[in-house]
Amino acid sequence: MRRFAIVSLLLILLCSPAFAMGPIDQISYGKFGKITVYHPEKAPVSVVLFVSGDGGWKDAVVPMAKTMAAEGALVLGIDARHYAYYLSKVSAACLYPAADFEELSLSVQKKYKLPGYHKPILMGYSYGAVLIYGTLVQAPANTFSGGIALGFSPDINLRKPLCKGNGLNQHVLKKGTSYYLESTKSLTAPFFVLNGEQDLSCSFDEAEAFLKGMPMTELIALPKVGHGFLHDADWQPELRNAYQKILKTPAFAEQKNGTLSNRQIRPYTGDMPLTLVPSVRKNNLPMVFMISGDGGWTGFDQSLAESLASRGFSVIGLDAQKYFWNAKTPDYCAADISSALTHYREELGKDNFILAGYSFGASVVPFVANRLPQGLKTQLKAVVSLSPDVTADFEIHLIDLLNFGHAKEQYDVIREMKRIKTTDPVSIFGTGEGNGIKSKFINNGLKVITVAGDHHFNKDYASLSATFLKQVSE
Repeated sequence: MRRFAIVSLLLILLCSPAFAMGPIDQISYGKFGKITVYHPEKAPVSVVLFVSGDGGWKDAVVPMAKTMAAEGALVLGIDARHYAYYLSKVSAACLYPAADFEELSLSVQKKYKLPGYHKPILMGYSYGAVLIYGTLVQAPANTFSGGIALGFSPDINLRKPLCKGNGLNQHVLKKGTSYYLESTKSLTAPFFVLNGEQDLSCSFDEAEAFLKGMPMTELIALPKVGHGFLHDADWQPELRNAYQKILKTPAFAEQKNGTLSNRQIRPYTGDMPLTLVPSVRKNNLPMVFMISGDGGWTGFDQSLAESLASRGFSVIGLDAQKYFWNAKTPDYCAADISSALTHYREELGKDNFILAGYSFGASVVPFVANRLPQGLKTQLKAVVSLSPDVTADFEIHLIDLLNFGHAKEQYDVIREMKRIKTTDPVSIFGTGEGNGIKSKFINNGLKVITVAGDHHFNKDYASLSATFLKQVSE
């Protein structure tokens, strides 16, 4: 009996996760219905959005979610049936779950008062596996930190196609019923597929052929596993390993900054999420300090920065989603940016600079311009706002369905722009954005440029960077 107790204790110790689990609760969130939330014992090291199979939130997905929570993740268990029903009622021509999942992530992280924003990991089983694949591919770079698909095959039942977004391609299997999502070469975040070699529903060989040659992708074979993932010991170690690999993958900004050591440019060591995109050209053009939209420093911001760098501008990018996750004041923000500007003026050998921002950041930069130290104000050559609003905020907020509530303090952007004396600020709008906000800037005598495109300017980075160059040369 004593021997049995010792053996049992050893088995418990060997099978115990690195983190004990915390509580499990539920929240209701409109389009996702009831979400089961699995908390880690300690502060979350990541956030996982986990979509079930078409059978709903039961069976294998429950121990999978608990495994992730035991590894330190805050796991949101999403019942695929409820979300699929919501998707079936969407009136748009195509489906864009990337926005829904990002909104959910932001809302829940605000609800639980996480001290900083975690780019979520997407995870899915069966139906959820292919849905999160499509979501990861269509999303802008740096929206999600990676994906884990269990029991994956590339066909999905949907009434409408998923939107192309950042590069998702698909073809119809049965019109109004099902689609085949095609493989991609454009992944910018790690994607792990765990498929059973005994799976009769999602062929391992077909998954292997589908994933061959895809960047940042790894197929993990589970020799004893069928589609039901019945025995935890047959898949748990591989799931934990895939999750840990995602955690160890350098973040988007770290990947982009990885080559700077070879350029002998010292990165700024202050507490700011910055990305540096230096130009290889030697010239007298000012450097650009650019604040992203509230989605953070995504592929849009990075591509614009790279286009600017190709024209000779060195760009310092601030991730607004991370920096403004907790409320800042205009004075605090300006002091931080002044410190970063001082550092990079020396590192890059630049005296002059441009302040620029996109969307959320576009509304912030006028307040920064007016609060710079006098020595920096004289070196400010342009203020460029891409799609600003008439009011600004200095904290990321969500208007969502969880009734969190917020007290949004309004800052008058037009009034602040009119206070800028050292340069003539310019606002750039796309033709597809409508005239409501733009007309308010024009009617107040502010300089406005209209270019072709939507809120993302049709991703015509070359034209946008040419507009920057024109502002400096005028």
